Amino acid sequence: MPRLEHVAVHGRDGVHDVELGGEGPPIDGRGLHLVPSFVDLACDPGFPGFPAREDRLTLFAAAVAGGFGDLVTSPATSPVVDTPEHLADMRRVAQEGVRRWPLAALTHGLEGKELSELGLMQLEGIAGASDGGRPVVDTVVLRNALEYAASFGLRLFLRPAEPFLDALGHVHESAWAARLGLRGNPAAAEAIGVARVAALVASTRCAVHLQPLGTAEGVRLVREAQAAGLPITAAVAARSLLLDEEALDDGLYDSRLRLHPPLRSAADRAALVAGVRDGTLLVCADHQPRAPEEKELEFERAVPGSTGLESAFSAAFTALGDLDLVVRALALGPRELLPQRHFGWTLVDPRPAGLVDPSRHRSLARNDALAGRLLRGRVVGCWPAATLDR
Repeated sequence: MPRLEHVAVHGRDGVHDVELGGEGPPIDGRGLHLVPSFVDLACDPGFPGFPAREDRLTLFAAAVAGGFGDLVTSPATSPVVDTPEHLADMRRVAQEGVRRWPLAALTHGLEGKELSELGLMQLEGIAGASDGGRPVVDTVVLRNALEYAASFGLRLFLRPAEPFLDALGHVHESAWAARLGLRGNPAAAEAIGVARVAALVASTRCAVHLQPLGTAEGVRLVREAQAAGLPITAAVAARSLLLDEEALDDGLYDSRLRLHPPLRSAADRAALVAGVRDGTLLVCADHQPRAPEEKELEFERAVPGSTGLESAFSAAFTALGDLDLVVRALALGPRELLPQRHFGWTLVDPRPAGLVDPSRHRSLARNDALAGRLLRGRVVGCWPAATLDR
């Protein structure tokens, strides 16, 4: 870390104006804030197996550029992470000091049929098990998975959706979708998905994390589950705090906005912001790089997904306007879900505003749904393995 003078340090015990020893000449840190490094609870990098989306070097460079010290990564790789042997290339400590926390596939091949060897994979240091963004169709299999995971304290990371409704449409089902001439995906898909998981958690007591949430009804159901004492957490993608279905109203059908689950209504977006403010929701980057040949297609044919590591902080800060709240939702809260809670530090400047320019990103992919948006705040530096020397 550099030597910093008069920098505001945000720790668990409040904010302090301090001087930090480090390498090089001192830097005037007035106006800058040193915060715990961020955590992406929903990182789907696409490697190994999809080299045109992201590689090891570009992923960790993007993480550092965005202020992230920890990445919880999807098992939806090739091969799928469904055996202990497949974890060999996914150790926690990686380039640039960024820690990668792999999720194990809940079922073999993510096919939703036969449970994976979760107990053995837990010994290899996984952060939990996941459906890889593919909701389990068979509720009996899902219930068995929750019972099995609960028996040895493993958290499940699930996307809440009713599988058959979730397969419908490309945008939020509404009058807006009809105006655009695109088939809609109903908000009920998420509501039913959250309710199904909550009912199963009530009987199994398995810890579950739901992401990414996108609807007001989903937020309400999670809030009720938490109030009832169920071990359920949930997160929203940072971009969904700023974007809603109206972002598509430019007549261009920008495939960078082809997301799944889709951008919902303005009322849903307001509910997501409120959910973060009251502590119901955490925030994730939901990093989903896609190759040009996957995105440079007609809107309906484009592969859903958006990068997020390098714009998540600015998106969250622009939407929430409260740095302490961003730190709680993007760093401290998510870190409670990791097997180990060590963190590094990220230096941010909340003052500047700038346009999101994917051509300058460190990620191999350029499919950021926030491209061209004017956002507040920027990451100045990130040291994922650093400790403070006051």
